[in-house]
Order: sequence, then structure tokens, then C-alpha cells
Amino acid sequence: MKLVFDTSTLSPLLSDDDDIVKAFVRQNYDRVIIPLATDAEVRFGFANGSRTAENLANYELFKKEFSVEVVFPDQETSIIYGDLATWARRHGVALSHNDYWIASTCVQIGGSLFAVDQDFKNLPQLRLVEF
Repeated sequence: MKLVFDTSTLSPLLSDDDDIVKAFVRQNYDRVIIPLATDAEVRFGFANGSRTAENLANYELFKKEFSVEVVFPDQETSIIYGDLATWARRHGVALSHNDYWIASTCVQIGGSLFAVDQDFKNLPQLRLVEF
């Protein structure tokens, strides 16, 4: 399984949230992926916090320890984004632009999204991690 992080699980995991840490440890994955949009949101949070350097160091350590890949969007991601956002609008589903990028990346690579954000449950195109 390709485990794809949403910010809603990555931030608490990096803060040692017991429930998220336990859920992460229970996952059976062969790749851990952070979409660029998730990476940007986490870095924004760090930059606006009081422990920026410490948080960035812990983040880099996490990525190294679990061989995490930060995945960048490309033209195919953009096409999937357009399809997802159009489908969502037609079905009354509202997500942030970053959430569409995260979902599009997940769909593109055939991953399972690790998220506590309930909005993603409204996208049947997306495979979610159950925990």
C-alpha cells in the first residue's frame, strides 16, 4: 500500500498524538508519501509557531527514518484535480484547493489517504485509510 498523508494526520503525528501514532504504526505500507500541498501546509504551520527550527528538524528526521517521499504535482495531477473538483462541485462537495491537490496526488499514484478530515469521505474516487 502507498500511504499518502493529509495535513490532518501528519501534523498530529509529528506532535506525537497517541491516537495518530498508533494508527500510523498499524498501517501496512510499502511507500509513505507526502504530497507537496501537505508539505507546504505543515511548513506554514511550523513557520507560524514558536518552535520552527525544532519542528523542521523533527519533520526531516521523520522523512528520513520512514523513507518518506514528497511528491510534486505534474500535468496528470492537474487533470485529475480538474476532474475531482468538477465532480465535487456538481455533487455539492466543497474542499479547499490544497485538499484537491492532496486528493489528486493520492488518486494519481493509487495510494490510500491517511486523513482525519471528514470532507475526503465525500469523494468516492479516493481510497481512505480506515483507522
